[in-house]
Amino acid sequence: NYTELANKNIDTGMGLERLAVVVQDVDSVFDIDTMKAIRDRICELAGVTYQTDEAKDVSIRLITDHIRSSTFLISDGVMPSNEGRGYVLRRLIRRAARHGRLLGIKDLFLANLSQTVIAESKDGYPELEEKKAFILNVLSQEEAKFDKTIDQGLSILNDMKADMQKAGTKVLSGSDVFKLYDTYGFPLDLTEEILAESGMTLDEVGFMEAMQEQKDKARKARKVTNYMGADVTVYESIDPSVTSTFVGYDRLSHTSKITVLTTEDEIVEALSDGQVGTIFVEETPFYATMGGQAADTGMITTAEGTFEVKDTVKLLGGKIGHIGVVTSGMIKSSDMATLTVDEIRRSSTCKNHSATHLLQKALRTVLGTHVEQAGSYVDGERLRFDFSHFSAMTAEELKKVEGIVNEQIARSIPVVTDVMTIEEAKKSGAMALFGEKYAQKVRVVKMGDFSMELCGGTHVANTGTITAFKILSESGVAAGVRRIEALTGNAVFTYYAQMEEKVTEAAKLLKTTPANLLEKVEHLMAEVKALQSENESLKSKLAKDALGDVMDRVVEVKGVKLLAAKVSGVDMNGLRELGDQLKEKLGEGVVVLASDCDGKVNLIAMATDAAMADGAHAGNLIKGIASLVGGGGGGRPNMAQAGGKNPAGIDAAIREAAVVLESQIK
Repeated sequence: NYTELANKNIDTGMGLERLAVVVQDVDSVFDIDTMKAIRDRICELAGVTYQTDEAKDVSIRLITDHIRSSTFLISDGVMPSNEGRGYVLRRLIRRAARHGRLLGIKDLFLANLSQTVIAESKDGYPELEEKKAFILNVLSQEEAKFDKTIDQGLSILNDMKADMQKAGTKVLSGSDVFKLYDTYGFPLDLTEEILAESGMTLDEVGFMEAMQEQKDKARKARKVTNYMGADVTVYESIDPSVTSTFVGYDRLSHTSKITVLTTEDEIVEALSDGQVGTIFVEETPFYATMGGQAADTGMITTAEGTFEVKDTVKLLGGKIGHIGVVTSGMIKSSDMATLTVDEIRRSSTCKNHSATHLLQKALRTVLGTHVEQAGSYVDGERLRFDFSHFSAMTAEELKKVEGIVNEQIARSIPVVTDVMTIEEAKKSGAMALFGEKYAQKVRVVKMGDFSMELCGGTHVANTGTITAFKILSESGVAAGVRRIEALTGNAVFTYYAQMEEKVTEAAKLLKTTPANLLEKVEHLMAEVKALQSENESLKSKLAKDALGDVMDRVVEVKGVKLLAAKVSGVDMNGLRELGDQLKEKLGEGVVVLASDCDGKVNLIAMATDAAMADGAHAGNLIKGIASLVGGGGGGRPNMAQAGGKNPAGIDAAIREAAVVLESQIK
């Protein structure tokens, strides 16, 4: 028996991309603006043209879809692996890489292509731009890793196919499929796809059995069981007693003992040259991504090897992982290591972080105490600060805020950090982030009598170190939430230098000096406006002249005069001006004009007061004829307009105007 739903509805499947297909009037999701940009970039890299070869089109569409999905997955924190969602990501990346080869792309290209994905979607998903370096790094490493084995793997697979043909079978054994997966990194569906191209298939059941057998062996070797049916990740496999202490508030280099080494799949005793992994130590000066502050990067060195730290993560249980790659030699567990933070990146990040504290107080000073932090992100390049406010800031407000921040920087205020209980911090008046959960002991960052906030991040010792502050943009990100993006330090001077270069170049193009540029532009704009007005008048005059004695074309429809005519090359503005002239000449009645301009149709209808009194309605008249030119539109009873994309239907529309008007007249 079926239960009748209280609320009946239909799931149309109209997701964002499918809606865009309709709105943008294209044939498929691969033709909408964001996807087409990726598709075109693939064609450019491969030197091919879309829709000239069906096999190549399949590869182009597949790569378009997979690189977009991969980029978003990585930005959401998914890493390529052999388990769960990480394996889905790995399959997407490797399948895209293989189809790139089928298109003739010889070099690594996925990171390059991902930049197009980010550029197309960063406005709606700002985290893509924030994590850009990390996303590109993950894609580069994964593609490079697959690139090292794919040729050898393809050779082995070709040998297997030859053996199958000799044996008269079309099914590749599960053990062979697993060998390709385990040794050469071939995902199951990739092997299946390659076999299908030769009319062959594989033993998926046998593959799954071989996979499970290896999992069981690995689990026993690690002496780790799974929890509630879910496989334990490599980080969760680490002994709970292993912890890390952050010591980087007052130092950028520190020597400590390596406690654990992992690859993406397992705990290991050593990492060799070129191998990607994670290092855990007892004490570290590396700050992990937390509280909107980007992670430190740098180097870890031991007596036998060097390791480049590309990201630092805070894990459950007080563990801090240093993710990166061995750049030389070998890194061994239990070795003593020297951890050195990238000083330039940390310094720039500190400047940006301290500037957000000054910015928040400046915003509260200018806009009011309703301003609360709604999110932030700081790294070595710029800062982003989200805050509660009900409207866009004016240019004057932005100028005041920027001035206040730079004033506090110029004061060279000492930045003091105290550790106290959360109750003491609140009593002292320190600002806290709404909704944030704090430990019993907290750090309070104080900048003279200007700013005092709870914060666990790293900061400059003196506001003067920030040097300069420049707001780049202010925008809305949600209802009641605004966002400011800004620069500090040397980045400000670089920005000014770039702006100066652009101003100088613009002045050069306009044959003037930077000092006189504004006056020159204003003069040119006035000149352009006058020329545009003159051009419209000339177009209208030409159109009128082309019509000749239009009064010969006037007909009467139930006693109402109708002038319906076709003109060429007149845009909508010109058509309106011409319509006004003809309506005045007509005296009383209805004017309908149609123009073919740049392959598109412009329609306009005008009705005088007397004609409207008899029942004429310009808006309904336009609705009645617009479909004949492949368009739509409407308007008021006295004036209406429409656009279309079928110039061939203009004559029919002009004829139909009389029919529609006749139906309106009382």
